[in-house]
Amino acid sequence: MTLPDINDVEASVQDLLSLAKIEMEERRLQQEREEQIERATKEIRERLQPLLEQVESSLKVFTEQGFTDSINYKKLQEKAAELREKIADAPTLAVLNVEQQIILNEERLLNERTSEQLNAWRRQLKEDLLEMIEEQDDFFTATDAAIAIRGYVADLKAINALDEIVMALMDRINSLSKEGAVAKMRGSYENSLNFIYHKALDNRSKIERPYEIQPKVRHRPSDKRPNPYSDLAGKVVVFGGHDRLETAVRNRLRDSGVTLVWCTAQAGPQLMEQAESHVSSADLVIVVTGYASHKLTEKAMKSAEKCGKTVEMINTTGMIRCLEAIEVGLKTRLLAQRFAS
Repeated sequence: MTLPDINDVEASVQDLLSLAKIEMEERRLQQEREEQIERATKEIRERLQPLLEQVESSLKVFTEQGFTDSINYKKLQEKAAELREKIADAPTLAVLNVEQQIILNEERLLNERTSEQLNAWRRQLKEDLLEMIEEQDDFFTATDAAIAIRGYVADLKAINALDEIVMALMDRINSLSKEGAVAKMRGSYENSLNFIYHKALDNRSKIERPYEIQPKVRHRPSDKRPNPYSDLAGKVVVFGGHDRLETAVRNRLRDSGVTLVWCTAQAGPQLMEQAESHVSSADLVIVVTGYASHKLTEKAMKSAEKCGKTVEMINTTGMIRCLEAIEVGLKTRLLAQRFAS
């Protein structure tokens, strides 16, 4: 087993552990959901009920004094109606608040995983850059390597590797220089790299065929920064869920090739009809049963049945499970197409 193979094994194990952590935390969040909704409902009512009583008490005084033609009396009536409505809708408001918190927690979990993957890729990038520098056997190509390195400054800074890379670059340039140590520290490591970068651009302008030094992909799995959804593509039609869930999923898929058509529980008849019209051309049809009404679910099932489509039912209210269903569904379809051809 080679060193790159061991690197791949380490990366796969760490990613699997990260996925396991995410699943356990996501399950815990879903298990606590009902309890959190109950607590939130109680808190909303306990905070709003005293306010309503105060407003009603003030209205009673106005009525007893015969000041019912007052502007403030009318405003108090409106406020009382508003408070009664909010108290009546306390369970719905509680659900929205709890779901928002769950999505924020899921965002945190996914961001942690992405950060771990990105930093692993950055460490592999550092090794590729060091090998690129070492392979240069000419003063001008060694100097030109600064152009490639400069594009990764932010990545190298994130893992505190910029100083090591710049020092290796300067050492390589000086070892190939016929005029001694021409590459020197100029303030910070970034300033030193920028100085070499501009010298490399000047060198490029003086030759017909400029150098194009780039790090080879040896330690990294790809030259692209890791994104678990970047390779996904296809049209996905989703019925159910809520607006915040839709927004969260869309944000995660924004750099992918996925076309997302979503009809949430809050959508009106027109949007529902538009979503139904996309079912025939969909690669994946999903119903989020945690937020889909019976009517919405029935319409989705009938639309899919007419087009010979299979519906993926997801009994969840979380973002992670939705993303997982989309990822697995599209990858399974792609694999089936490859076997068919």
